Amino acid sequence: MSPTPRTTRSTRTTRSPRTAAGLALAAALALVPLGSAAAATEAAPAPAPQPATSSTDPGAAPGTVPAPGTDSLVVKFRDGAVPEGSRDAVYAQAADRSGDTGLVESAVTADGAQVVRTGGTLAGAELEALTAALEQDPAVEYAEPDLVATTAAEPNDPSYAGLQWSLWDDPAGLGMPLAWDRATGAGQTIAVVDTGITSHPDLDANVLPGYDFVSTPQNGRDGDGWDADPTDMGDYPDAALCPGSPLPPDSSWHGTHTAGIAAAAANNGLGVSGVAPAAKILPVRAVGACSQGYITDVAAGVRWASGAPVPGAAANPNPATVINLSLGVPGECPAVLQSAISEALGRGIPVVAAAGNQGVDAAQSAPANCAGVISVAATDVSGALTPYSNYGSVTVAAPGGDPYAQILSTGNAGTRAPEAPAYTERNGTSMAAPAVSGAVALLREVSPALGVDGIRAALTSTARQAPGGCALGCGAGVVDPVSALIAVQGGEPFSTRGGIGVLHQQIGATTGEPRSRELCALGGTPCFQEFASGWIVWDAGVGARWVQVLPAQWWDLSSVG
Repeated sequence: MSPTPRTTRSTRTTRSPRTAAGLALAAALALVPLGSAAAATEAAPAPAPQPATSSTDPGAAPGTVPAPGTDSLVVKFRDGAVPEGSRDAVYAQAADRSGDTGLVESAVTADGAQVVRTGGTLAGAELEALTAALEQDPAVEYAEPDLVATTAAEPNDPSYAGLQWSLWDDPAGLGMPLAWDRATGAGQTIAVVDTGITSHPDLDANVLPGYDFVSTPQNGRDGDGWDADPTDMGDYPDAALCPGSPLPPDSSWHGTHTAGIAAAAANNGLGVSGVAPAAKILPVRAVGACSQGYITDVAAGVRWASGAPVPGAAANPNPATVINLSLGVPGECPAVLQSAISEALGRGIPVVAAAGNQGVDAAQSAPANCAGVISVAATDVSGALTPYSNYGSVTVAAPGGDPYAQILSTGNAGTRAPEAPAYTERNGTSMAAPAVSGAVALLREVSPALGVDGIRAALTSTARQAPGGCALGCGAGVVDPVSALIAVQGGEPFSTRGGIGVLHQQIGATTGEPRSRELCALGGTPCFQEFASGWIVWDAGVGARWVQVLPAQWWDLSSVG
């Protein structure tokens, strides 16, 4: 009798040209080539990261703080200096000096200053020139930008600001600060069916009692079969179990890494933040030595995570509200796995699956091709589909990174057996899937009654095009958690504002309705917003204009007329 098919982790390393938008994250990691279709490889674990400073662009000096943009100024006139009807002359003269047009008073502050709208969003030198021109008039006591304030949702975790690009409110990121204003995953449970978990100070407070479904003692390296201890014993290749394995020689601590992407604790002054930092993690071990596990064990883990009874295993007292599968096996969806996934879906639990890393249509890889799953392709730091990611038959995409800008998360320093907690950088669709699982947890927090179909609809109806391009197909596009949250709460996720909004009011019949919210690069420029028939882009010094096709290098709009 042939053995039950085995599954491998859905993570790999691949080389791609460095883009102009690449971030200098950490020292280069040793790369291991993919040796076979049956086993995926990834970069060797990086040392625990040090706190890093942010920069406005790849060439900016460390510690640079980007100047925010605004389409509004506060102008305070000296008492009795200018009659009310003469202020327009002051605005006109300042506009002539600075090159700006269209200054219009819109409100009065509590201390009698005027709130003045500009012709569009200004930042940097443009904004400074206009405020300086206004203050040159002796009738003006002061003029300053009416800055756009945000809540303090950005976490104090040291590596967030400098290294977790996938979470930033940036065209290539998930926009998590705005999403965290609305939800953090409280009351939700993310089951991570993977290699198990190791103790980590950025995870421990969120980890629930899990289960080990690795059925053979040799593969489990724990001396027994199924048990109530989901500790990752190390998945390094074994000469006897997998001779000639192309895997790196050390353990990956893959389950610990994916768990951190989904729900590492935030605002604890440590390391990183997860997408749903207040959610609980339910670790389910189904992959062992050589990064392999039987599909029957994975299926048992999915059933158990859903709260369904599994003969031979203790009942799960904490059923998941979303299940993450960052693993894969080539071919059609095995019937035993489909049955388990269908059980979870029938219980109202979304199942999120990595698309796979073979660079083929995701229809050729399970569980991405199993009916009902939310399958996730991977994008890189430029917001483009990564060369390794499966594509086409996927639901959505999310940041998965590449060797030059990977996804930082929790890990372990042990080369084979567990040792000290650490932080590691990895790339793959394995990293993209838990980001979406975290987004599902946010949606379920604000709308607990939202079913599996409702979750899928919220994610797909608010997803946006990959700004760096996805010609091979990224499903509905890159997930945008904040837009999805606004939509399920009954709001308008794609409102227009600033210079983009002004131009849309003028040419809305040409562009059509908005299909995404406005997104801006670090530093507040350039910005872009997707519409039914193209894009409106804006950058400082040029203003807003409509283009039918966004250039692949969206951060450089010099070629856009």
